[in-house]
Amino acid sequence: MENFDVVIVGSGYGGSIAATRFAQAGLRVLILERGPRWSTQDLKQSDDPRYLSKVVDLVITNAGFAFRTGCMVGGASVPMDGAHFRAPQKTFEVRDDDGRPYWPSGFSRSALDPYYARVESIMKIRQFGWNEIPKAGGLFAKMLDLSGVSCERSRLNYTDCNHCGYCAQGCTFDKKMTMLHTYLPLAEASGAEVRPGCLVDHLEPDGTGYVVHYTKDAVKTEVRGARVVVACGGVHSPALMLRSKKYLPKLSAQVGENFNNNGEHGVIGILPPEFDDLSKYACYMGSENAAMMTFHYFESEGFTLHPGGGLEPSILASSLSASDHPLVPKRAWGMEYKRFVEAIYPNRLIAFSTLGLADGHRAITLDFKGAPNVTERDRTTYDAYLDRVERLLGDISKKSGVALLPVVSRKQSGTTSTHLLSSCRMAEDATHGVVDANCEVFGHENLYICDASSVPYALGVNPALTISAVTERAVEHAIAKG
Repeated sequence: MENFDVVIVGSGYGGSIAATRFAQAGLRVLILERGPRWSTQDLKQSDDPRYLSKVVDLVITNAGFAFRTGCMVGGASVPMDGAHFRAPQKTFEVRDDDGRPYWPSGFSRSALDPYYARVESIMKIRQFGWNEIPKAGGLFAKMLDLSGVSCERSRLNYTDCNHCGYCAQGCTFDKKMTMLHTYLPLAEASGAEVRPGCLVDHLEPDGTGYVVHYTKDAVKTEVRGARVVVACGGVHSPALMLRSKKYLPKLSAQVGENFNNNGEHGVIGILPPEFDDLSKYACYMGSENAAMMTFHYFESEGFTLHPGGGLEPSILASSLSASDHPLVPKRAWGMEYKRFVEAIYPNRLIAFSTLGLADGHRAITLDFKGAPNVTERDRTTYDAYLDRVERLLGDISKKSGVALLPVVSRKQSGTTSTHLLSSCRMAEDATHGVVDANCEVFGHENLYICDASSVPYALGVNPALTISAVTERAVEHAIAKG
């Protein structure tokens, strides 16, 4: 059996960063990635579902909902929209109904700032200039300005974006600084091995380390790591831990619970014809992240707003079919609907999302085959969060004249996110979480979970930078521990 100092499962933000730091410390590192390894030349500017299924994995639940995860070397960094924000201090102060802080002692904005800075430097994260803001971002800013709401330019990992509108399909121009452009080359330069096409089934301790059982090319294989880092994301990490539960007797009962979509709630705006010079505006063009956002409501209401692009006709139809807005036809087909779409597409539409400090309302479980499923939990507090969001969106709509419609029905809200957090959350003890403040699994030394699942609560901003900073911090501690 092969033997490594560190075996890492997953190659997204958590996996690539962990691999880099362990390899730079002189340890022998192996990364197991379930997906293929693609170069920029393999990516396409295409919305063909056959292509998209190779870039993004859809985890279909028993209820018919689908959650999107990365499925190639580089993980979600390849198809994500590029937004990287430091979490505000308020994020680290949120408490549960019993008054217990979600974040373990020692976490704060200032405590993470050195790690944020480290990641920003490597990934070339910067605030967009005013001359780089796409038209969708400008229209979003005008809508907010008419409503008396402030906004600011976003921080992204793009270099000289072409604004072609295909960021989420994987940038074909090497403008987005993904893990393939940043951390992974550093890891491999220090000797780390990346092994694609490896689907990990479970982990089993052997007394001094862990045996990782995986399948490659239909062959069941084993590899041993003195340390193991699980970095499969908010859906697949808890699924792997649940499949390993019989071998890990001290594993917390919190595995899979508290699944949180970061308060993401999609909105489509229909602009009035007189809103601006819209004749040359196409809603599907520009950077996927429209490079503007607002913290205006964060301190008082706990959420932010972020505009996007890439609004395709199929998305429009599926979204508006759930709306009961008086501007929208009662059915998403037929001549009435066709004429309606012709009147607004593509130059009278914008799209944006709320991200906020919302409670988790689902859990990751396993189906009879051992594959991940998503199970409904109490969503009372989540619905209260949506009530606040919709009240303030109604105010924006009234003041700006932009008709704002939810992307999905209220029942489906929280089921379309790519922000899949907290399903193996960190905590002070195993009663409340799965890993400690250094991302080490309670009761199982040298087993770590470094990804979105270990983030203990919603952040209110894109989680990529915080996942990265937390991983930098955890691996620094692991290396110092020896």
